[in-house]
Amino acid sequence: MQSKGESTRQAICEKARELFCKRGFKGVTMQDICKATGLSRGGLYRHFDSTGQIFSAILEGFGGAQNRGIHEQIGRGVPASLILEELLCRYEYEIPDSGSSLSLAVCEFYSGSDSVNAPPILDWYESSRAGWEELIRYGLDTGEFSCPDPRGMFDLVVFAYQGARLWGRLMELPKGTPGRMLGQVRRLLLGPEMIRLERPRPEHKERALEFREEFFAHGEPTIFGSELLDKTESYDKWLESVTRNTDPKTVDPNWVLTDTYFALDGRDDIVGIIDLRHELNGFLKDLGNCGYSVRPAKRCHGYGSQMLGLLTVRAKAAGLSELHISVERDNAPSVRVIKGWGGVYERSFSHEGAGADVYVVPL
Repeated sequence: MQSKGESTRQAICEKARELFCKRGFKGVTMQDICKATGLSRGGLYRHFDSTGQIFSAILEGFGGAQNRGIHEQIGRGVPASLILEELLCRYEYEIPDSGSSLSLAVCEFYSGSDSVNAPPILDWYESSRAGWEELIRYGLDTGEFSCPDPRGMFDLVVFAYQGARLWGRLMELPKGTPGRMLGQVRRLLLGPEMIRLERPRPEHKERALEFREEFFAHGEPTIFGSELLDKTESYDKWLESVTRNTDPKTVDPNWVLTDTYFALDGRDDIVGIIDLRHELNGFLKDLGNCGYSVRPAKRCHGYGSQMLGLLTVRAKAAGLSELHISVERDNAPSVRVIKGWGGVYERSFSHEGAGADVYVVPL
């Protein structure tokens, strides 16, 4: 239980953090913080003497929550690949959100005299490094990661992330920059048998068409979760369509906001495809929030389970609390995958003359 004073200090820091994110360190005064918190000048000064002291208190919390989260998940045996995905998904949402970034404020703070009594920025760096290196060592132990230089990998992550956030305060980052950048982290860190989810790009064209043809050659005209890749002759037009549907401003008015991902292995082969529909319209009430397919030659290797696990992390990062997933009743492998991620039977329906069930996966 927090004391009243501790609760007040925490509330001050939360409101002040919002101001520092929007205005930088130099653009915030104690009067601004009084107005934001509703405290009188005397009430604020009972807890903090200056904006520098408040900013120092905010920085002391950096790294701590992330490290505790990593350590707790490792203790529960959560796969290292999913812990990594959770971190990188959060970073991907944070990088373009300049309104939540303290990068500019940190630079201003440590370049001035207000930081004299503050924890050195190196402490922040070392705290964050400890959490990341614990995760990387864990992933190496489980065989999920392949990383000869954990310290170098951490430096790559932290400086790319912080650099992108700072540049994001100065310019509009090119569309897709966070995903491409963090995708390289996944590519470098994950072992050869682990997969990563990537949004379709022009350079995937040749492999995507080969992927599609393998289904057809196997007598499967439908590729679940492909957002009509199986029905579209032109990859370029399909790519344009799925890209539009990732943005609320350009999504097809007859569809819903949808993210589509290729699942790539360590050799950059497309082993599967999966989509995430952020809401369900009348047409989708039976089909659910996602569908997925593993290419015929790659089945029975656990890729379906990896794909769904990674998608649950992305769905949670997008604000969903559960996934509704439909599956044909006689598709025993997919039923096992869905149940393996906590899927609970909800109801049955008929789809194209075949019996199907809807499961709910809590996030």
